[in-house]
Amino acid sequence: MVRASLSSLVLTALLLPSATFGGVVPRAPESFDYVIVGGGAAGSVLASRLSENSGVSILLLEAGPDNQGVPEGIIPYIYGRNFFSRYDWNYTLVPTPGLNNRQNMPYFKGHVLGGSTAINGMTYTRGPASDWDRIASYLGDSSWTWNNLQTFFKRSEAFEAPPGPPNNRYTPSVHGTTGNIGVSLNLNNPWIVPPTLQAASDVGLPYNQDVNSGNPIGISWQQFAIKNGERSSAAFGYLTAQNAARSNLNVRVNAKATRLIPESGSPLTFKTVEYVDQVTGSTVQVVANREIIVSAGVVETPVLLQKSGLGDAAELQAAGITVRLNIPAVGKNFIEHPGVPLSWSVNTTLTDDEIDRNTNGLFDQELQQWQNSRTGRLAQTSLTHIMYGRIPSNHSIFQTVADPSGGPNAPHFELIVANKWTTQTPRPATGNFIGMTNFVMSSTSAGSIRVNPSNPSGPPLIHTNSLNTAIDRVIMRHALRTAIAYMRSPAWAPFNIQPAFDASVANSDATLDAFIASNAFGGAHGVGTAKIGRANSPAGQDVVGPNFKVKGVQGVRVVDASILPFVPNGHAMVPVYIVAEKAADLIKSGN
Repeated sequence: MVRASLSSLVLTALLLPSATFGGVVPRAPESFDYVIVGGGAAGSVLASRLSENSGVSILLLEAGPDNQGVPEGIIPYIYGRNFFSRYDWNYTLVPTPGLNNRQNMPYFKGHVLGGSTAINGMTYTRGPASDWDRIASYLGDSSWTWNNLQTFFKRSEAFEAPPGPPNNRYTPSVHGTTGNIGVSLNLNNPWIVPPTLQAASDVGLPYNQDVNSGNPIGISWQQFAIKNGERSSAAFGYLTAQNAARSNLNVRVNAKATRLIPESGSPLTFKTVEYVDQVTGSTVQVVANREIIVSAGVVETPVLLQKSGLGDAAELQAAGITVRLNIPAVGKNFIEHPGVPLSWSVNTTLTDDEIDRNTNGLFDQELQQWQNSRTGRLAQTSLTHIMYGRIPSNHSIFQTVADPSGGPNAPHFELIVANKWTTQTPRPATGNFIGMTNFVMSSTSAGSIRVNPSNPSGPPLIHTNSLNTAIDRVIMRHALRTAIAYMRSPAWAPFNIQPAFDASVANSDATLDAFIASNAFGGAHGVGTAKIGRANSPAGQDVVGPNFKVKGVQGVRVVDASILPFVPNGHAMVPVYIVAEKAADLIKSGN
């Protein structure tokens, strides 16, 4: 499938080739109204929405390959195979004390059309209403409130109700049904549902009918970006064949932006994007007649700005980059959700471990079923429920630290149960397991992302600074102790459940902190590295204003996870869709 206009291909038949959909085809004209850098969640939305106006031309540049025909990016169950593959940027983290200064810790981000929505676990969470209301208050802009964003939540969603009545598993009125991203529940693994729900109640996490209602506290059926047994990524949902066939939309994959080139004179204006064709190795420049929109994600967006001379002046000079504008906030305020996975053995054979081992060809059988009908275990993940909780309001930490969440209905931590082994160490050759991944949601440990001064063209320095604050450590301890208590519930007694780790580490804060530092990962929901602020906020405090335009610069907007000033108390995918939908409306209105 070619997602560039036929007319553009004919007109440019004699030009050098550039990789686009369907293989190698001639380059389109080198001038467009909008050049969007990054084909992930935000870039796909923007390309789709802006190209609805046939009077403007759009070029979408994606550093990674096409997403078409990639089993790992289509079959929900095997999403983990994307990690460490060509569809992953294969970043590593700067060692940090909160992660025991471990070397080469991976940081997964999608390097493919659709970005991380094409490789992630597909968890679909809007976050609590108070998250969005807090952003509105921070910006002094009521258009960011939960209530005022409902149009975008529903516009982007196509909720796929399971057969039969809702049965209190979701709230129909909460959801959109005709949008771009398919959303569904996982009804596989019914054996795990009763103990999962009862154990949550036993540890004080009440049943919550819909995690996306604005109040996610408690245990809910997990919602996934899965439609008809296939992943519903930004590329599949927004860059559909119909949308991609628009004559005014050109999508180029394998096109890695390297810098924005300023115009001569003042004010400081950028109209040219330089990128490297990853297939031919050639360097190409394209011109944006109206605007460049940077949607390269929480890592590559600040790196591209820095390589273009926009960032902390001292850091740019250290990397030998000409300073165009000193914006200290570029690459700062990097906030993530650190997580710790745990596993327990169980005496049932109904877990998914044998699928992963392909015992007696079980995976092959499931794959055949999926290929025939898009049903079976591979049509979903191993996850069914998601839990959100808070540390007690009378905890002593609040005598010295303010509540980092958006309010009493915003979680401090997240627990996700899996119907198989989830610990990062290799799965045992035999046995059945259930797992739980535990995240700090309201993280306050801010890190940074910057060009490597000793190798500016190489991988960036990604510093999560995980678990650097006392409140984050308190929350992670509470999350793990809740997880251990959860698995000790009488509801699990029939399954002879036993921890696959030394649960006595939870007996003291010191031993638990050491365990966490040795087993935590940095997360994959980062935000904040080009954060949004008020139009009149002090220079350098943030990167973009309320209109998403880079402050002090003409011709450049940033629209992606990097603009979010606070980490969502939920996974970041849906918030990025909402940011992009909102930005698209604003741009189309001429603002």
